[in-house]
Amino acid sequence: MKIMNVDNLHYSYGKNYVLKGVSMEFYQGTFYGIIGPNGCGKSTMLKNLYGYLTPEKGSVSIYDKDIKNMKARQRAKYIAYVPQETNTGFDFTVYDVIAMGRNPYHTAMQPMTDKDHKSIIEAMEETSTLHLRDKSINELSGGEKQRTILARAFAQDSEIILMDEPVSMLDINHQVEIMDLARTLADKNYKTIICVLHDLNLAAQYAQHIFLMSEGKLAKSGMPDEVLTEEILEPVYGCLL
Repeated sequence: MKIMNVDNLHYSYGKNYVLKGVSMEFYQGTFYGIIGPNGCGKSTMLKNLYGYLTPEKGSVSIYDKDIKNMKARQRAKYIAYVPQETNTGFDFTVYDVIAMGRNPYHTAMQPMTDKDHKSIIEAMEETSTLHLRDKSINELSGGEKQRTILARAFAQDSEIILMDEPVSMLDINHQVEIMDLARTLADKNYKTIICVLHDLNLAAQYAQHIFLMSEGKLAKSGMPDEVLTEEILEPVYGCLL
């Protein structure tokens, strides 16, 4: 079932158009990779999907509802976001960070319910962070911290999880660990994962469908073996890969 639709999306920073008429479709339970050279519009696309940025033309819709008409709390029930880096600035425990994923379901003055606590524990079990629950987020390794942020997204119980180069700062072992977790969320938990990736090898290994962007446009869309070919990649990246 189609869950999200991007139609003729345009976005600019000043007079510089970063997205130029991009259209995409996303379906439930699928892992999508968005790739392309630096400056092609990948992260800007993700911010438009999240509703952090509002397109100047075109639309992003979930179940045919334009997200620009949704309040932030409503959007958060559909979409969770995993950034490249996370600096909380405060000495929160892992449990507290993951509990933030439940914020869309109650106000700051309302105590968490049994359902909230259950969702948090399930998220910790799914991401192997339960043993870290009482540790400070600032004491964690890079891999542990990213697993915690992924657990927060899982606890949010959103159908769509956006990931902006989530493993670019990690060593290879932790990269595989995080990507395995993300793919499991798509396969086992029927989440729609939309992941901006710099590493084409990871895109080939984990993505079920790839969007290749170039200069603010969609250059190619399809299965990994349809997109990740020398003939298609060379003119986009400007070199042999």
